[in-house]
Amino acid sequence: MNVREKSFTVKQIIENTESGNIVYDHPMQRLPGQWDNEQKSLFIHSITVPYAVPQIYALQFFDNFDEAFTILDGKQRLTTTLEFIKDGFTLSKDVPPVFIRKRQTVIDEEGKRHAEFVDMEYDISNKKFSELDEKIQERITGYQFSIVLLSDCTDEDIENQFLRLNNGTPLTRDQKTRVRLGDELAAFLDEQEQKEIFKSKSSFSNNHRVQGVVQTCILQAVMLLMDYPYKDLGNKSMMEFADWFRSNHKKSDLEYCSDIFDKLNEAVEESKKPHPLMKKTNIPILAYHVQTADEVGLTMEEYKECIKKLFEEYAPNEGYANYCGSGSYTKEKVTARLDYFEEIVREWRNNHGERI
Repeated sequence: MNVREKSFTVKQIIENTESGNIVYDHPMQRLPGQWDNEQKSLFIHSITVPYAVPQIYALQFFDNFDEAFTILDGKQRLTTTLEFIKDGFTLSKDVPPVFIRKRQTVIDEEGKRHAEFVDMEYDISNKKFSELDEKIQERITGYQFSIVLLSDCTDEDIENQFLRLNNGTPLTRDQKTRVRLGDELAAFLDEQEQKEIFKSKSSFSNNHRVQGVVQTCILQAVMLLMDYPYKDLGNKSMMEFADWFRSNHKKSDLEYCSDIFDKLNEAVEESKKPHPLMKKTNIPILAYHVQTADEVGLTMEEYKECIKKLFEEYAPNEGYANYCGSGSYTKEKVTARLDYFEEIVREWRNNHGERI
């Protein structure tokens, strides 16, 4: 692996981003939106003062063209800067002031005029980029990021570099599992998360999506579909499965799982608001039994009736609900949920067999 360091001004980063030379979609990167307004405001203040900020790490596309690369670490810093310059957010009311050096004309004791430079405090709080003094705008667009350019890297080099960079930062457990999958499988999770079943028919908050909870839910479903001998659905077991699946999966496995999620999408009723039970505890169960529906000859419209029956009969502290809640990721409770819903599917088939 070759490592070089080069400085880029914000203006250069803007130009190369707009031309498509710099991209921000490397699978190892976390999703956008990790920072709240206070964090973004403090970062803009840092490059305005300026304070030193951590280096950016990037993977070069071409050995002889330094301006083309994908961001490996530092996405939030760069995207926050670009967002602010496009007036994408207003700085927090609590962000500290900065100082601007201004030239003013003074008259000395002898009555002679001359120029004098003074540092004047300048309030940047509650301002968008376009509302800042021109000197502050120039200071931001002229700020130089130190970017470490990596080239001639193997997949293992990239993963090791990313994990070492983030060893002391608060990656969530879900996000750490994603890193263990490698580029191909991380990209597969991204693709599945964009499907309607996970995007609009599931009850996940924006915070869940940012933290990687949705992708762990998808991976849990994949683990069940692969008949992997899991211990439970906890984070440690998911990391172990990620390592195993990365080494043992075939293209046909990904195609099979993708097809299951498409079928599940057909079977989940559309509504203005996702059903509250369409969450991480239950989605892998519903995905797994798409196979059972196929086995007993149900169409996805008929499987939809089974899902509706489960949801309509759900009552706290009764039946299926006894296997949710605390400890729901233990193998005992996962198996109980699988068995409970399988009985609903097979019973529905027996009761409606003459109409199939």
